Amino acid sequence: MRIAALYDIHGNLPALEAALHAARKAGVEKVILGGDIAAGPLPAETMEILMALGDWASVLQGSSDRAVVTCYDLLMAKHRIELQTCDPLVRWAAEHITGHQRDFLEALPRDLSFHSQDLGEIRFYHAAPQDGESPSLSEPHGGVVVAGLDHRQGTERRGGVLQVHPGSVGMPQGGGTGAYWALLGEEVELKRTEYDTTQAARRIMRCGMPDAKAWAQRYVLMEGVDTVGTT
Repeated sequence: MRIAALYDIHGNLPALEAALHAARKAGVEKVILGGDIAAGPLPAETMEILMALGDWASVLQGSSDRAVVTCYDLLMAKHRIELQTCDPLVRWAAEHITGHQRDFLEALPRDLSFHSQDLGEIRFYHAAPQDGESPSLSEPHGGVVVAGLDHRQGTERRGGVLQVHPGSVGMPQGGGTGAYWALLGEEVELKRTEYDTTQAARRIMRCGMPDAKAWAQRYVLMEGVDTVGTT
């Protein structure tokens, strides 16, 4: 079974579309969207794409997804004082998603498990248990754990567990431009998919999000970013 792990999308729809296209070309049978979906420049459009993927995709709830739900509820209740504590990126997303999309985010699981003939048990978390999440799955003692949160790509061994960090589709840290993800098949492959970052940046800059230009320069065009040591 070939599984694509696409994590930390953060409302970057052009990057998501590129990664999904690459996953389809790779013959992926299952896509795991690893949380932190909507908090970014194009939240509603990004969620619309994800919610239309059907059984091909399974989606995890990330920490920013929970924050978007909380902020959405505060907006609906007109709790102005509490709203001041919302992160601007989270509030932007909460202001632009629909009630149906809010409910979708709230209902997402925090972890998933699949069995691979080649890799054994693969457990997917938005953040690994030791990074502060409270998963429903028991602590892994072998196999593979896939976790995001820090937006960096790489692999490491912790005891008998291979830990995979797919990187971020929408807000990569370090490295070159593109959408970062992981392909799990006979082995683990770390992927970077290029897309038209100039066109994507223009679209993001027009979206109306606070500090959209700076966001696009930092996470899409990767201007002024150290490009050493991605994986």
